[in-house]
Amino acid sequence: MELSEQEDMRKFHYHTLKLYCALCALGNTRVAHALCSHVDQSQLLYTIDNQYLSGMLREGFYNVLISIHLETAKEARLMMKDEFIIPVTAETRSIRLFSSASKKHSPPGVGLSTSLKPRLNFTPPCFISTKRDYLYSPQIPLDALKEKAISMLTEAVQGGGHHIRDPVGGGVEYQFVPILKLISTLLTMGVLGSEDVQKILLLIDPNVFRDMREEGVTGPTDKEGLTGTEGKAVEAGEEEAAKEAKQPMKGLLEKRLPEPVKRLMCELLHYFCDCELKHRIEAIVSFSDSFVSKLQCNQKFRYNELMLALNMSAAVTAKKTKEFRSPPQEQVKHSHS
Repeated sequence: MELSEQEDMRKFHYHTLKLYCALCALGNTRVAHALCSHVDQSQLLYTIDNQYLSGMLREGFYNVLISIHLETAKEARLMMKDEFIIPVTAETRSIRLFSSASKKHSPPGVGLSTSLKPRLNFTPPCFISTKRDYLYSPQIPLDALKEKAISMLTEAVQGGGHHIRDPVGGGVEYQFVPILKLISTLLTMGVLGSEDVQKILLLIDPNVFRDMREEGVTGPTDKEGLTGTEGKAVEAGEEEAAKEAKQPMKGLLEKRLPEPVKRLMCELLHYFCDCELKHRIEAIVSFSDSFVSKLQCNQKFRYNELMLALNMSAAVTAKKTKEFRSPPQEQVKHSHS
């Protein structure tokens, strides 16, 4: 309450948080460990979940959390964003361009991926030490942070918008920007699994990313076309509740958003485009491995047939075995012909 009434004090604390972020820049994990003695995990996890914090401080604490604990791992992943090191394993061979026989693309970022990425390395917070214990970022419970982030984004999408009188943080920008920045960081780090990514996609635009299995599952309906829940609401005289049950939830792309939120939404969609590109490259590697394997089996079969043939002259044998003595590109042409 005191900070909300004193703007100068609020700006002072906000700039102090910005200073903490600047000190942790460029992988300065030594300072990050030292700052854990000033702002520990319990304080950060409490402040990011506090709905009554002013917008500037809310954004500042989110940025401090990302800078101290997550920024180094995020930057390591971003450095390899355009590199695709794909081991040819049984898992890679099982990847297909389409998830089913209907030849419909699966949602981006959902499903198996075998591209090699930097590991997530953390160490327990170490405030004062003479040893070199600052190679990795301070540890933070990623599972708890992931659950908090998805829960807060769900609450913001379901109950946020310009029509709300007192939104979290005092404005739509401060309500969505910090949590979207945290979600984007966790996605880049690879912390979120397929189910978590599916939830986020449904919050972005449920009409586009709705799972086909969910579309096929409907509750029992009566003669008027209402579901059981809506029928009970009508019988109880709650017609407004029945209308709300009919209306689908609006996703982020369907809301009226300020420019900073739109920019973060573009970054999120850009990440999912990268996921789709990575999936297609992995599918090409999987198909190429299977295709080349079949070509080699066919080539070996024909070579064995030639070696078993005893009635061919040396000239005919040389002509027929020319394919196997040629460069790979020529061998592929002979295989097709």
